[in-house]
Amino acid sequence: MENSESANQPFTALDVTQEESPVVIDQPKKKWWFRLKVWQRILLITSALLVILIAIGGVLAFRSYQVVTQIQVQASEAEVIGRNVYASFKAQDLPPVQNNLVLLDEKLNQIDGTFSQLSFYRFIPIARQYYFDGQHGLVAAHSGLQVAQKSVDALVPYADVLGFAGEGSFEGGTAEDRLKILLETLDKIAPILDDISADLQTAQAEIKQIDPARYPESFQGKPVRQYIEQLHAASNGAVTALTEYRPVLEELPAIAGGRGERRKYLVLFQNDAELRPTGGFLTAFAVINVENGKVEAEKSDDIYELDKKIRTGLPIPAEMAKYLTTEKTWNLRDMNISPDFKVSMDQFFKFYEKVPGEPDNIDGIIAVDTKVLTDLLTVLGPVEVPGYGTFSSEIDPRCDCPEIIYILSEIITRPTPYLREDRKGVLGPLMRSVLTKSYTAPKSQWPALFSSAFENINGRHIQFYFFDEKSQNVAETINAAGRIKPVENSDFLGIVNANLGGAKSNLFISYEVNQVVSAPIDGFIEKTVEITYKNSRKSDNCNLEVGLLCLNSTLRDWTRIYIPAGSELISSQGFVSDPEMKEDLGFSVIQGYFTLEPLGSAKLALTYKVPYTDSETYRLDIWKQGGIDEIPMLIDVTGGQEQLNVIKDVTYGTEF
Repeated sequence: MENSESANQPFTALDVTQEESPVVIDQPKKKWWFRLKVWQRILLITSALLVILIAIGGVLAFRSYQVVTQIQVQASEAEVIGRNVYASFKAQDLPPVQNNLVLLDEKLNQIDGTFSQLSFYRFIPIARQYYFDGQHGLVAAHSGLQVAQKSVDALVPYADVLGFAGEGSFEGGTAEDRLKILLETLDKIAPILDDISADLQTAQAEIKQIDPARYPESFQGKPVRQYIEQLHAASNGAVTALTEYRPVLEELPAIAGGRGERRKYLVLFQNDAELRPTGGFLTAFAVINVENGKVEAEKSDDIYELDKKIRTGLPIPAEMAKYLTTEKTWNLRDMNISPDFKVSMDQFFKFYEKVPGEPDNIDGIIAVDTKVLTDLLTVLGPVEVPGYGTFSSEIDPRCDCPEIIYILSEIITRPTPYLREDRKGVLGPLMRSVLTKSYTAPKSQWPALFSSAFENINGRHIQFYFFDEKSQNVAETINAAGRIKPVENSDFLGIVNANLGGAKSNLFISYEVNQVVSAPIDGFIEKTVEITYKNSRKSDNCNLEVGLLCLNSTLRDWTRIYIPAGSELISSQGFVSDPEMKEDLGFSVIQGYFTLEPLGSAKLALTYKVPYTDSETYRLDIWKQGGIDEIPMLIDVTGGQEQLNVIKDVTYGTEF
């Protein structure tokens, strides 16, 4: 019953409070990640990623360091091999060149394999571009190596003919035979040139894709950007050079009388001891026939013999008449008045063609000076000339000059109490003796002969003028034509001296040049040029009645300074009278006269303004007159000085 009563009692909140507690259910705790605030989560994720990236970066950096270090070692080894290639080629020794090119190819392949281990950089922004630059550089290197290998392979068959060490493919025969075969087979080189051109263009295209601006000026003290810019210039220059020089190889057989095209040339001997604008006084001439590289003299004679046969009727130019007072008319022997060889020869040949009884059908004119003859004897040794004795290049104490120069002066210029005919008849036999000895020279002398020829062409001691347009273009391409032409966007200096009185005193005269250049102001640079001439020998007794050899006496020099058109002369010192300005061949020209005594010195000082607008870079083209061995030249550009020794035309550049 109690239970029933209890059941009937009303239910109150008090009862619940007193007798029962509510059931509490435990809630699961939140994980630590969800207890973090949003910014904390972001920070943690970023930190984790950063740690991972640092770890990966560390691994990549360590691996990259290993690979780059290996590449540096391999590149250094390749550089050593490359230097060996250059040294062997410079020494004209082809077998080591070929062997080292093979080694260089192997080394480049090794570098390729090592570099490929960095290929993961292709997927990394920014860094991928530097990886691709490396690929472009390697492709260019392989293309350049192909050029070297194909060029050497093309030379090998002609090794002994061209004066290189190594066995060519020509069996036996004389030097004349080998030259003939060389000229006959040059045409076979054309397809090789096509391949070389394709390789050069590939290298050029690859290097173009490497932007120098992506790289620092220097790294660890070594220039970086400049090196890449030099690669750009070198690849562009190589393509341009092949384009320009290919016609030289193609035209060479015709010039040398190959392909059945016999050529006839008028050879003028310039006596540089009596300096004239193209390199020396025109003292004698010869007519030669060239067939398959072989030279045969048709005639040789004194230049005065030509003047005896013709009277030009032209008055002597006023500039020459000042000191050349013995001449009333303009003779052939004085017509090389322009420093531009072609311009002078156009004037000369116009009257030569009118001389009766002289060989005609001339294909061109070649001028040589005494240095060419002296250098030949230095290589070949003494030469015996029937009827005249032995000639050598040994220094003769009587003049402190090569013996051959003194003996020729004795034969040709020494006064005698009797009439001596054919004074310069020695030149023909001498030329034949030298040619004979050249053709029979042992192979060991050929490298020196070729080197001497190239140096004398570069130094303007040999100059060519061909009447055939293609041949003339070849001569001008290799700077063998004696031209003087303005150069755009460049300063220019051409010093032209002419001995109009002073015996053969240029044998003993040297000169040096100092230039001081200021930075451009209002479109002009201001220059001071000082030219110091020195005569190192005492005067000879030039009294004709005494009959002694007269080599050195007072020099009376007609001087012309060729500078850019539009230049303005500010001041001058050292001339006999004030110089004058004129225009010639596209230049402004400062001309005047000075005298120089034996054992004396003379200085010309000129200050002038030159139109020039490039405010960052100074460029100067120096034109060297023929007949002069070398010109020491000091250039001071806004305080920075550099010493040059000018033995050929020079392009000089520096920053202001």
